[in-house]
Amino acid sequence: MQEHIQKLVHLFGKTVQDNDDDILEKKNILFHCKSVTPEEAIQACGKLLLESGCIEEGYIQAMLARDKSSSVAVGNHVAIPHSDDKARKFVKKTGLAVITYPDGINWNGEKVRLVIGIASKHEDHLEILKRVAAIVADTASVDKLVNHADLNTVYACFNGLDLTKVSRPLLEKKNIILNCKSVTPEEAIRICGQRMVESGYVSENYIPSMLERNACASVAIGNHIAIPHGTNASQKFIKRTGIVVMIYPQGIQWDDKFVRLVIGTASKDDAHMEILNRIVEIIRTDQNADALIEHATVETLYQKLNGFS
Repeated sequence: MQEHIQKLVHLFGKTVQDNDDDILEKKNILFHCKSVTPEEAIQACGKLLLESGCIEEGYIQAMLARDKSSSVAVGNHVAIPHSDDKARKFVKKTGLAVITYPDGINWNGEKVRLVIGIASKHEDHLEILKRVAAIVADTASVDKLVNHADLNTVYACFNGLDLTKVSRPLLEKKNIILNCKSVTPEEAIRICGQRMVESGYVSENYIPSMLERNACASVAIGNHIAIPHGTNASQKFIKRTGIVVMIYPQGIQWDDKFVRLVIGTASKDDAHMEILNRIVEIIRTDQNADALIEHATVETLYQKLNGFS
């Protein structure tokens, strides 16, 4: 890795200045992207940095020009798009964009699976570089990051944070289940509840309370959606807030409604209305729900229901 660090230092140049602020926002992390050209990958990074207020438009062209003059693919399946010193005028604030390409990009003869876009202000790019170099120290580390890391892991790593102190996303990818076989409403509720138990959201006693809540008043809310949750008395069984998402393409007859999207919720304290508002914001009509279901991917649902897109 030492030769790669030397290449990075050559690319970036000057002095080190500590930067204690978080430099990577969660909305600037994209997973499982389809392979593109190097130019398209650079533009994708630039767009994230632009939309998050890190740069002005001119910085993207500077990133493209920098790669043409000397490839920003640095080995270990990593590319680090950035600009030269002259384009620093286009940087509003220091920031990163991180995109994974599991199938890889042919980047001037090198295979790249992890693209880290950098916009650095106030000569702090070498401090960022030190952090990046430690994270991508070898190909095995990079491949593990690309293949297995979740949003919080990447966020914590690049911000130099203790992962145990980073709040978890509302929806974890392991709790997004596509193409489920149609079952009864009761079975769907039990499946959601068991997932919540396995994820540490609730204790086993929460599941009967979900069934009781549906028996008292159906949790099918229209727009082809059901939102199983516990009764008010079940708060004591909730360990932490979280949701489970299950798609039933063929649908479930749920009392007098037809349900295709089941979102099981466990909300601690006053989080319930916030979760409901987020769901309603995403799916306002039957057509919106059906469009989401028909074209759903794990990544799409993960981004939307966590409020990252």
